[in-house]
Amino acid sequence: MLRNTLIYFLILIQSILFAQSSNKAKVKFVIGNVELQKNQQINWVKLGLNYNVYEGDRIKTLSNSRVELDMPDGSILKINENAVFDINELKTPESDGEDKMSFTLWVGKLWGGFKKIFSDRQERTIESPSAVVAIRGTTIEMDVDIQQKTTVRVIEGSVSVKSKDTDNEVIVTSNQKTIVEKGKAPTDPESFIPDEGEETEGKDFPFRVNLRQFVFTDPAVLGAGIPVSGKIPEGAKLFANDIAVPVTATGSFNARLRVVEGVNEINLQAIKEDKSVSRTIKVYVNTKKPDIRLSSPLVSGFYNRRDYSLSGGVFDLTPNDKIKITLNGEELTEVEGRGSFKRTIMLKEGPDSSSVVATDSSGNSQEYVQELFLDTVKPILTITEPAAKTHVRFEPPPPPTVTNYRVEQTIRGIIIDPEPSSGIKRISINGKEIKPNSDGSFETSIIINRGVTNLNFVVEDLAGNIFRDNTRKIRIPR
Repeated sequence: MLRNTLIYFLILIQSILFAQSSNKAKVKFVIGNVELQKNQQINWVKLGLNYNVYEGDRIKTLSNSRVELDMPDGSILKINENAVFDINELKTPESDGEDKMSFTLWVGKLWGGFKKIFSDRQERTIESPSAVVAIRGTTIEMDVDIQQKTTVRVIEGSVSVKSKDTDNEVIVTSNQKTIVEKGKAPTDPESFIPDEGEETEGKDFPFRVNLRQFVFTDPAVLGAGIPVSGKIPEGAKLFANDIAVPVTATGSFNARLRVVEGVNEINLQAIKEDKSVSRTIKVYVNTKKPDIRLSSPLVSGFYNRRDYSLSGGVFDLTPNDKIKITLNGEELTEVEGRGSFKRTIMLKEGPDSSSVVATDSSGNSQEYVQELFLDTVKPILTITEPAAKTHVRFEPPPPPTVTNYRVEQTIRGIIIDPEPSSGIKRISINGKEIKPNSDGSFETSIIINRGVTNLNFVVEDLAGNIFRDNTRKIRIPR
């Protein structure tokens, strides 16, 4: 009975942990100021790259901000600036026995690329204050303005769009759109020019812009520009930030637009006769890798204390870039533009290393590996000559005519540097530096005086461990 109970408990714990790991969306990309309000909390926190968001969380994007989310089934949601977005449900077959995702877009604009579903038990819905959109393997755009008007464009697939107030429903298929105003039924689906970009309202002056990515990390774009294509009415002229863009006779364009490091806001204006339509696209150029600089790098790499304080700074030349700093895989902090870090780590004896990685919001990363060698063991010194700690020599007195009488004493011994061995840096006897042989043995001679000469041995290894011995004496009777 006890065994069955234990097995059940382990299975329950495993199921809970699996549910926690699978019922989440992950931040794939973030730019600007994006905030997260956790379920049943009132405070807002900044949302960063690779953060996890869960059922019940709310996301808010501010001006010039954008966030992309990876869903548990591989679907992708891109939420543009000035939006408020709720994750209502994230249920997976593995943890809940259900396959259900539901969201609410209160205001703003999103793009959704949803994986195809194969069963009526699978549900994907996005609500707004005025509409409910049921999705089945669809690529859509959804826009909710401050008057609660909802515009749904289907790029590929089909959706069901219902009004919350009238119960009217329309089916919108590929290359169609519908509009739902508060208190009204959805408009009949109408066609629009399909594209991965965006299109202005109005068939009399179509203006389509194709921009396949919003973040650029290749330094080549700073010289060559970012690729943008699309179509405007025949005979119209196109300008990008007041610079003319080449257009074909049919109104198509395929150009590269100038950008600089950081956030770029490009105003596209199409002009034909007395009509003018403008579009603004925002892209983020981040080609600069973060730079890591340690405050006190070790020249030799040897260290004799287990607690090692690793500190330094991180710098990034990309404007308004956020950098996440990790040490040996553990996140230390996140800074904007530049910042410092400090952490005390515990080393193990022998060779060890610490890896500091700085990763910016676009995935550019720089790694600095501090190679260390911990040696906390002092060298061992053995004196073989003279063997006695107090050595007595009998020397006859010098002739009266000798004024510079010198007595030399031979000193022999061996030095052992126990494992982990950093190596011997120096040995000195009464201040005289001695170079030991490769096997650790040494031999030298020193000048001693009549009476008592104290011997002071100092042995230091490369890690800074010092052995001292001042217990030995040599005595020459007067």
